[in-house]
Amino acid sequence: MTSALGANPEPAFSAKAEAPDLRTRSQRRSDRRKRRTEKIVAVLVLLIAFIVTVVLLGLQWLGNQGQASIAPIQTSHTFLSEVQPS
Repeated sequence: MTSALGANPEPAFSAKAEAPDLRTRSQRRSDRRKRRTEKIVAVLVLLIAFIVTVVLLGLQWLGNQGQASIAPIQTSHTFLSEVQPS
């Protein structure tokens, strides 16, 4: 039984087998670098999106706070009762 993470069987040792193996190793290194770069770019994009979201929500909240403080506060209300005295 083999697993996805199991070791690959080693090819027979020969001069012909080493040339493709070297090319494969360089391709693997290149793929690893490419994946690492893609991960870094993805993290940076998500981080920037998060920061922009937090800043915009903060500005919106501060803007709403400013509007609420400008509105006149009515301190005296006349309450009318709908209950009629009998």
